[in-house]
Amino acid sequence: MKIREILNSVNIINIKGDMDRDVSSIHYDSRRLGYDSLFVAVKGLKSDGHNFLEKAIKSGAKGIVLQAERFKELNGFNGIDATYIGVHDSRKTLAIISDTFYGHPSKNMAVIGITGTNGKTTTSYLIDSVLKKNDFETGIVGTINYRFDGEIIPALHTTPESLDLQCLLKKMVDRGIKYCVMEVSSHSLELDRVYGVRFETGVFTNLTQDHLDFHITFEKYFDAKAKLFREYGLKKAVINIDDIYGKRLLRDIGADKILTYGITEKADVIARDIVISMQGLKFKVESPIGEFGIRSKLIGRHNVYNILASIATAILEELSEKCIVEGILSTNGIPGRLEKIDEGQDFTVLVDYAHTDDALKNVLKSARELPHNKLILVFGCGGDRDKGKRPLMGRVGIAYSDFVIITSDNPRSEEPLEIIEEIERGVKLMGANEERYIKIPDRREAIELSIRKASNGDIVVIAGKGHEDYQIIGDKKNHFDDREVAIEAIRKNKRIKESKNRKIFSL
Repeated sequence: MKIREILNSVNIINIKGDMDRDVSSIHYDSRRLGYDSLFVAVKGLKSDGHNFLEKAIKSGAKGIVLQAERFKELNGFNGIDATYIGVHDSRKTLAIISDTFYGHPSKNMAVIGITGTNGKTTTSYLIDSVLKKNDFETGIVGTINYRFDGEIIPALHTTPESLDLQCLLKKMVDRGIKYCVMEVSSHSLELDRVYGVRFETGVFTNLTQDHLDFHITFEKYFDAKAKLFREYGLKKAVINIDDIYGKRLLRDIGADKILTYGITEKADVIARDIVISMQGLKFKVESPIGEFGIRSKLIGRHNVYNILASIATAILEELSEKCIVEGILSTNGIPGRLEKIDEGQDFTVLVDYAHTDDALKNVLKSARELPHNKLILVFGCGGDRDKGKRPLMGRVGIAYSDFVIITSDNPRSEEPLEIIEEIERGVKLMGANEERYIKIPDRREAIELSIRKASNGDIVVIAGKGHEDYQIIGDKKNHFDDREVAIEAIRKNKRIKESKNRKIFSL
C-alpha cells in the first residue's frame, strides 16, 4: 500500500520524500521493523519513538511519521533514502492510519465497548455468553486476554495499542466474527488507542478512584471515560444510574437508544428480590421486555450490576428473554473474579482482582453476605501506581474484615515496605490495633499464613492480582499466581494437620 493512500485521512504538516512508496507494514516499535515498513514515532510513558528514528531507517523503514515540531531533527539524515511526514499528533495519526491500513474492520462488525472502573471484565464475559446463546460469532478484547474463534492471545493491556487493536479486529472480521465485546480503559481513550473504532454500543459500569497517577484529578479521569459516550457517535448506550457519574453521563449522551440499569434508582432495567448464596445469585428483573427471573453462578451483590448491564445490552440488541436467561446461567466463574479455590477444605478461599478501594469494598461486602465465621483478607497495592488509594484501601480492608494481612502486590520500582506502611496509615485511622492486622511483605508467606489461620466456616479473600500469573519486583517479572499459591498452601496445611492427627492417634 502506498504511503499516500495510508495517510489519505491525515492532516499532514511537513513532507520530505516520495509519498508514492509502497510499504508492507506499519510499526510503532523500532525493534519490530522490517524492510519496506512505515515507522510511526510515538512518545510513550517511558520512551519516545523519536529517539529511534535512525535505528528505524537502518532497520528498513521506508517511511517515518513524526511530530512536526521534531522535523528539524531530520537535518542530519540527508542522503538517507526514506520519506518523512510531519503531523500534529503522531499518536492519533497511528490510530487513523492503522484503521485505514487494515481496511476499517470495525465497519464490518458490531463493537460493544465497556468502560468504568470496576466490572468491565465480568460484564464482557456475560455479554459474550448471551450473544453466543443467540448463535453469534463473538470476540473479546479485555484484561484477561483477547480471544476469538478458538484463538487466545495474552493481554498486555486491557485495550491494545491502536495498531495492534486494528490488526486484531481485522483478524476477527476475516474469521467471520459478528460482535466484538471490548473493555475500553481510560488510558485507551486518553491515549487514542481506540480512536477510529466504530463503536455501536457503549456500556458504563461505575466510576471510583483509580489511575490518578496518570489522570491526576478525578474529573479528568471521568472526562476520559466519558469520551466513549461523547465523541464516538454511539448508536446505543447502557448506563448504571445508581452511580453518580452514570447520572452525569446520562445528561450528555448523544446515542439514539439508551437503557439505564440499577438496583436502588428507578431505571429501565431493575433487579428485585435479590438472593445471595455461596451457590450464586437469584433475582427478578423488571425491564422493557417484561419481568423475568435470573439465576447466576456468580457470587456477590456487585455482580447483580454486571448482570443487569449485560441484560440491558442484550435488550438493545433485540435478543430474546430465553437467550438472556440461558446466557447468564451458563456463565461460569470468571478467572480471578471471586474465584473459588476448592481443595475440600472446611473454609472458603476466594481470589479476586479488586485493586481499588471501591472494588475491595464490593468484594468484602459480598463475602460478608455469605455464611461465615471470620473473614480474613490478604491484599497489597501496586507500586508506581496511584498512591492516593493506598490508605483508602487500608481503611476499607480493616472495616470489612476480621483480620487483615497487608502484603506486596506488584511493588515494581518501589520499596515494598513503604507501600505497606502507606496502606497501614489507613488501617490505623480506623483505630485498629495490631491484633487485627499484620504486615508480611512476602506475598507467598502472607497467603500461607491466611490459610493456616483459617478455621471451619471462615472466608479467606486474597485480593489485588486475580487472574495475573506474575509478580513484578523491581524490573523483574516473576511467575506468581495467587490461585496456585493458595492451592499449595491448602494442601500443605492438610498434610501438616494429617501428620499431627496420626501422631495423636499413635499415642
